[in-house]
Amino acid sequence: MSCGDIPDGLATEEQGEALMPRRVKVQRFDKSKCQKCRTSKSMYIIRNVTYCKSCFESSLFTRLQRTLHPAMRSTTLTPSEMKNKSLASIGGNRPLPQDGSVLIGLSGGSSSIALTDILVSKEYIGKGDKRVVDRTKGEKQPVWNKGYIIHVDFSDVIEGSNKEEDRSGVLKNWIEDKEHGLGWIGLKGQDVYDVNLRNKIRRIIGIPELDDGEEKESLAIDLKNPDLPLFPDAPSSSSSTPLDRLRSILSTLPAASRPSFLSSILDSLTTTTSQIIPDLSHVLLAETSTRQAQRLISGTALGKGYTLPLDLSVIHKSSAPNGRDIIRLKPTKDISLKEVTIYTHLKGLNGLVRNARNWDNAGPQNRKGDSRGKGNTRSLESLTEQFIASLAVTHPATVSTINRTGDKLRFTGEKKESQVECPVCQLPVDPNALEWKSRTALTSLPTKALPSKDISTDGEGRESLATMLCYACLTTFTPPTVVSKASRTEVVPVQLPYWVGGNVRDRRREMKEEVKEFLIDQDDE
Repeated sequence: MSCGDIPDGLATEEQGEALMPRRVKVQRFDKSKCQKCRTSKSMYIIRNVTYCKSCFESSLFTRLQRTLHPAMRSTTLTPSEMKNKSLASIGGNRPLPQDGSVLIGLSGGSSSIALTDILVSKEYIGKGDKRVVDRTKGEKQPVWNKGYIIHVDFSDVIEGSNKEEDRSGVLKNWIEDKEHGLGWIGLKGQDVYDVNLRNKIRRIIGIPELDDGEEKESLAIDLKNPDLPLFPDAPSSSSSTPLDRLRSILSTLPAASRPSFLSSILDSLTTTTSQIIPDLSHVLLAETSTRQAQRLISGTALGKGYTLPLDLSVIHKSSAPNGRDIIRLKPTKDISLKEVTIYTHLKGLNGLVRNARNWDNAGPQNRKGDSRGKGNTRSLESLTEQFIASLAVTHPATVSTINRTGDKLRFTGEKKESQVECPVCQLPVDPNALEWKSRTALTSLPTKALPSKDISTDGEGRESLATMLCYACLTTFTPPTVVSKASRTEVVPVQLPYWVGGNVRDRRREMKEEVKEFLIDQDDE
């Protein structure tokens, strides 16, 4: 085949087939112009597409809508309707007004600040006055009548050179300056050891306090024993402060396990708050696609593969004690960290943003064996963040490729009614997690004595927490492989947070109900 030099229109049919087809002209865009409006000067490049300021903001909001709107509409459809429709096909316009209020997690990072600013500026959240809007004047009907902001501060447990000051006051002033009626709920990480946590939250949101006597049960645990035996709460803990108790358990945990434990504390405080707020219908978390990719890689390495589909899903439905459904959404799942950072820069919010959590610096520092990797990195989470951030610079499709793989994951567990939840992360427990870990990990040297057949208790007959945990939490609480002999013989229990003790109590109650009909009463003997 050759290009030939036959003039156009003069070639025969056979000659035309023999000629090489001409290359189609590709229209080249001027990179100095916005490829969306074709008139304004380009300012930003996102996925090889140039945007001006106004077009970038419009594109960001459009992709936020494509995630938020279908997720909200899908929760109101029946299973048969969902089977015949995809999330993309049920997006549409602005969702209908919801019956309840919304809780937004505000960490102080660029993603949570951007999400809060967008929802307020686009009038998705009302002021709580149930005012009737006038559509003839261009007013928009709020999706939620009332909004709450929750911020959890961990600055008291961050030590070393990266210690930060409490930024709750700065973020609270920013929320109040909006004058949008948003309720501020500021908590601290050590509040999980506060007996009156629920009443504290009630006082903040302005509802009557109640007596939560059952929630005061606390347990202690020996983290140096691989069996994780449980003890009654130590008497000395009554005189210590909640901050002292949190620092105590952090100092006992391996340095690599502390970020995972702090993440469980954050989830617990958010869940507890959502259950207390009256008429709450949705919880919004600002997790970007970059953060989702990091959680997928690090979660797989930490043994969270069984519940990873639930943890990464856009929609997660849970039930409050009063029976109402609370839906947790992630509207920024398809937006990258770079994009929300550009948005905060456009809005002049860079002074508020602090993306670094510094959870690797939680607990005592400068101990032998604490430093791992470059820059004193101690956890897999931080290593994964650094790896993906550096790889995405030269390979921009890294984050999207990882997330497309994560979207294919499906939870294979049982139905929710029959699920057994982990008392720490409150996610379904993968079956035979303890047996799997005993076959794949060496936690202690074998002895001449035969192992106990009852794995629900340790050698002294104490109840074991290890049998109740999922594989990931079991790995988090398992002591290091190398532990001195003196440390193993010394038993120093540390107090567990109150939410863990309450979940252990509920598990005992469920187990008693399961075997109740098989028990023999004393009157029948």
